[in-house]
Amino acid sequence: MRIFLIILLAFNYNLLFAQPGEAPIVDKGGQKCYEHTVQAGTTLWGLQQMYHVSSEEIIKYNPGVESGLKAGQKVYIPVKESQKKLIDYKVNKGETLYGISKKFDTTVDELMALNPELKDGLKKGQVIKVPSDEDVVVRDNETVIQNEVTTPNPFASDTVQVKEQEPLATDFNDSIVEHTVLAHETLYSISKRYMVPVEKIMEVNGLRNSSVKKGQILIIPLKKERTERVEIREVIDDIDRETDPLDVVFEKKDHYKIALFAPFYLDYGKGYSEYVSRIATQYYLGVKTALDSLKMKGLNADVYVFDTKNDSATVVGILNSKGVANMDLVISPFFSKTQQIVADFCYENQIRMVCPVKANGKILDNNPFVYASVPSDVKMIQGLAKYTLKHNSNDNIVIIKPTKPEDLVLYNAFIKTFKEEPYEGTRPRLIETNVDGMKVYLQKSKDNIIVVPTNNNTFARKFMFTLNRSNFRARKDGLYVYGTKEWADFTDVNGSFKNTYNLHFASPNYVDYYTEEMIELNKQFRANYKTDMSMMAIQGYDVMTYFCSSFFMENDQPYLIMNGYDFEQISESDGYMNNHVFILQQEEFELIKASHQE
Repeated sequence: MRIFLIILLAFNYNLLFAQPGEAPIVDKGGQKCYEHTVQAGTTLWGLQQMYHVSSEEIIKYNPGVESGLKAGQKVYIPVKESQKKLIDYKVNKGETLYGISKKFDTTVDELMALNPELKDGLKKGQVIKVPSDEDVVVRDNETVIQNEVTTPNPFASDTVQVKEQEPLATDFNDSIVEHTVLAHETLYSISKRYMVPVEKIMEVNGLRNSSVKKGQILIIPLKKERTERVEIREVIDDIDRETDPLDVVFEKKDHYKIALFAPFYLDYGKGYSEYVSRIATQYYLGVKTALDSLKMKGLNADVYVFDTKNDSATVVGILNSKGVANMDLVISPFFSKTQQIVADFCYENQIRMVCPVKANGKILDNNPFVYASVPSDVKMIQGLAKYTLKHNSNDNIVIIKPTKPEDLVLYNAFIKTFKEEPYEGTRPRLIETNVDGMKVYLQKSKDNIIVVPTNNNTFARKFMFTLNRSNFRARKDGLYVYGTKEWADFTDVNGSFKNTYNLHFASPNYVDYYTEEMIELNKQFRANYKTDMSMMAIQGYDVMTYFCSSFFMENDQPYLIMNGYDFEQISESDGYMNNHVFILQQEEFELIKASHQE
């Protein structure tokens, strides 16, 4: 079957797939649209990915396509007007299309559409068009600012009226194809064949660059869709489960069983990652250190360690093995897909499960057995809002509105918390503006707290450039930037800027390697394993120490090295989210706890 599939794919290779930059643009009721000619195998999901337009928008201009597409059919895709400018970029030695797409926060598809000549390859010194938020020219890794963007009219209002329509539901189901690379193929041509973005193929296959070799086997995630009208029904406050988990009582035992899932890749195999294997091992050594300590304090437990790799089938096989359903505690795998499988298993068998690393918040839905030990991004921005409200009430507080939809979630969460968190006295003013409008609100008479709720490197860089040009409007020592934890790793944002503007952000953890407790623990760890504790080892230590102490030893306040735990159940039917965050600040190029934090 697999050989037949490869032969079939090779036969279809010469089919041409229209894409932005190749499909003609026509007028459709006053809207500019790409006129896409459907080829065999084209799907609604593929069009959505290729043109970066939602399925709802495609259906709006092409009634009936939700029922299926036919070869030769004309489909009209609305052209999205880009807010970015096109600038010239000179390609440096060793650069790839994928690397350039990440540098300018775009996609390989968009670069190919802007520069059709790239189908012949990328060359050093070649000048190409790239989209940018700023008027900049990049030459040999040097960024030169040309023009400052003018401030938009603050009195302009949005007069667009939205007509309510009957909603659509588009259901995409995963299917996997294994593709063997042919001699003349590139990653880009493969992405066009399957209508799956280059970035997605690279992510799924763990590729560091876009080069592929003849005979290489790639996993291609395809989607099958089903689109239907949504029937609006009354919401029923009920959970479709056979057992009410709220009635479960966890009995005290003399002996406990704990299952630990982690991607060790002990036998290498498909999808092997040296990095993941290494951090899983470090994590396990931290867990083992905690268990040794807990045993001395009276914990009587057997720990069963399972190698999950990053493979759903492996996890399902483990869960089906004898005895796993009788565990008293499960420490989940690292990856969201396998975490969800284990979470469903734990619900059915009424086992408490702990996610030791960041988890998708959906895993807590309708499952009160799950504990997310790492706060979500929303929880952390809410923590930053509470800190700002408490410690900066006498300062000039400005929040910058980001442009990315995922960042707008953080923006709205900060504002909501800042305005609704209980507060005694007159609540301080929160000024809402954008990057270009920021400078008019800076003051010399007060400290300026500028909140920038974004995880986007490009947006953060633009903000810092603008702030650095406008800092004369405030006292030299009166500017403070409040960002997100991702800013600590933003290499494009000058480190001296972070230091000058005293970067603050909420973090899920904080470790001080010079405390007496940390020094003693590290000595013990070094004696046993001939190496120092990494942050992943400390995470394993804290997770095992806290949850075993809380669940089995009636000690919910054990000493932890870098975490704090304050769990809140989302609702009676949902799991528990850790609300504890640390506010860190950069001082003298070091990250320390914020001076006001208790």
